Amino acid sequence: MLNRVRKDLRYYLQEHQNRNNLILHYFAFLSAFMAWIFLFINIKIMLVLALIHYALSWIGHFYYEGNKPAAFRYPHIGFYAGFTWFFIKTIEIITRKEIIHPWINQQD
Repeated sequence: MLNRVRKDLRYYLQEHQNRNNLILHYFAFLSAFMAWIFLFINIKIMLVLALIHYALSWIGHFYYEGNKPAAFRYPHIGFYAGFTWFFIKTIEIITRKEIIHPWINQQD
């Protein structure tokens, strides 16, 4: 199972190579994470946060990356690999240690 996650994260990062796109995606997934929390608090705020998520992601892909979001072709990868990347990236920011690239570059 970890090999599958590693493979999907590799694919996800291949589709997200532009630094500006990655920054937009970080805030897009932060917005999506907050939307999940607001699902139980205020549905209107949840909808706004969800729209912000898609707007930031699509701007990143269409304007900076020049490709289509992975969610168009592989919705499950766009969802779980994106959130996995977001949480690992947050840990990297807090600890100032690179985790993702050494892990995904390990041999299966």
